[in-house]
Amino acid sequence: MRSIGIGILGAAGITERAIVEPARELDGVRVVAIGARDAERARETADRLGVPDAGDYAAVLANPAVDLVYIPLPSTVQAEWAVRALEAGKHVLCEKPLTANATSAAAVAAAAARTGRRAFVGFHYRLHGFTCRLLEVLRSGTLGDIRRVDIDFSIPHFVVKPGNIRLDADLGGGSFMDVGCYAVDLVRAAWGEPTVVSAESVLYKADPRVDLQTDAALELPGGISVSIRSSFIGDDQGSMALRVEGSAASLVATSVIVPQWGAVLSVTAGEDVLLEEKAVEGENSYARQLEQVVAALRTGEPSELDAALGVGTMAVVDAVYRAAGLQPR
Repeated sequence: MRSIGIGILGAAGITERAIVEPARELDGVRVVAIGARDAERARETADRLGVPDAGDYAAVLANPAVDLVYIPLPSTVQAEWAVRALEAGKHVLCEKPLTANATSAAAVAAAAARTGRRAFVGFHYRLHGFTCRLLEVLRSGTLGDIRRVDIDFSIPHFVVKPGNIRLDADLGGGSFMDVGCYAVDLVRAAWGEPTVVSAESVLYKADPRVDLQTDAALELPGGISVSIRSSFIGDDQGSMALRVEGSAASLVATSVIVPQWGAVLSVTAGEDVLLEEKAVEGENSYARQLEQVVAALRTGEPSELDAALGVGTMAVVDAVYRAAGLQPR
């Protein structure tokens, strides 16, 4: 494949660190266009980031220099624009959790299959070396028989404030949509498909369709219990922690969602430390994500980020919301 041109739909804050900065470090890749509902904002963003073209969303999809479209829009509209991009002959990378629900996620995967284009979901943490090592340890048998899995992905209470789109159900808001999806993706990557047993949510008073916190109980094959907490009302430090109890050893991993923020992996058996490793300083999960997407486009090889795999994660997210008495987005 010739040099890969990337177009961006939306001027979201994540765009610079997720795509623009990594693209600068990757040979044969460049960001060529940014689109926004407000053309002036698109132009301002493009000028600030050194991107040559700007316009509305349709202009990005019509741009012949664009091969891959990055979509960091609210999840409730991502499916529409992903399908439109695929039908315009572009590949797509949707920000996690892919779309608003399993039905729309399946529509994106189907559109990719129909058009012969690739669709990816931006679970960037999966490509970081720390996460690869974490999954290697979880699959290795070092822990013995897995007895229990606990995941706490809690954002400090002062981060998500009124007015934030993560508190707007019409835009796909809710803690399980935002950080719970990472936990589901990790569980599926490590052990396979879970069943949702129960869930309970703390609701946002200004919009009771939105969960400020959800505690979900899942079960893996063999009766392994999994607890997941997603929260916007965590303590001052927050949490990105995974804890696994096995018959032979226990594992703790920190900063799982963003490994470059000082992630640590430790395995202990009683008082014995069997393993303690830290994420490599300077490695960036977003850079690894873009490298992997570009490699998949050039080789045609399957990817851990393929949208078809992400549909299953959205099905579990939907089931958690239903178990909590809420409707999927």
